[in-house]
Amino acid sequence: MINDFLKSIAQFSDPRFRKVVLIGIAGALATIVALWVLIWFGLNSITFFTDGGWLESAVDWVLGIGLTLLVILLFPAATVLISSLLLDQIADAVEDKHYPTLPDTRPQPIHEALISGLKFALTALALNILILPLLLAGPLYVIAFYTMNGYLLSREYFELVAARRYDARTVESIRKSRQKKLWVAGIGLTFLMTIPVVNLVAPIIATAFMVHYSVRLGTFVPQNA
Repeated sequence: MINDFLKSIAQFSDPRFRKVVLIGIAGALATIVALWVLIWFGLNSITFFTDGGWLESAVDWVLGIGLTLLVILLFPAATVLISSLLLDQIADAVEDKHYPTLPDTRPQPIHEALISGLKFALTALALNILILPLLLAGPLYVIAFYTMNGYLLSREYFELVAARRYDARTVESIRKSRQKKLWVAGIGLTFLMTIPVVNLVAPIIATAFMVHYSVRLGTFVPQNA
């Protein structure tokens, strides 16, 4: 498993990896700048005190600074979201370099990908909300967070790479047969997602890793094997 992570990180010299990273960062920056402009435009258009004066200026500055900080905090999430739309290119790059004899991928219907992504997002949101009360239990929340998100991330990234070759029913069957090993890998992916700066490229590492890991688990068999 560690070797799969190392091979994934080593491939960042690949132009296709760098392209996805740069598009993610550039897209996030454009989004953040647009939001910042809209926020300041909105604040300048709204009057909180009819008399104006220093109170109006103070509120504008406090809200402006607060919302600017919020926008900055959203930068990692925006970067991850945009780069996540291009993860098929990462899987292609890994397979071309390491597994050129894998069978061809299948055309994946758009509705299949949308339904899968929506189902995952709603499940992740619901489960993370459910464990919020465990924040009061300290370490118990940390254990629940990594255990639960380890399952969710292992499922999401496995389905992402497996759906390139199998239909949804087959993907689910294969995933369940390898659930324990995938879950352990997912905990490692969750840890990556919580490291500042690293989390910007964590989806790329996770996708590359899952291709390597899936081949090693026998999910995808090269044609000359």
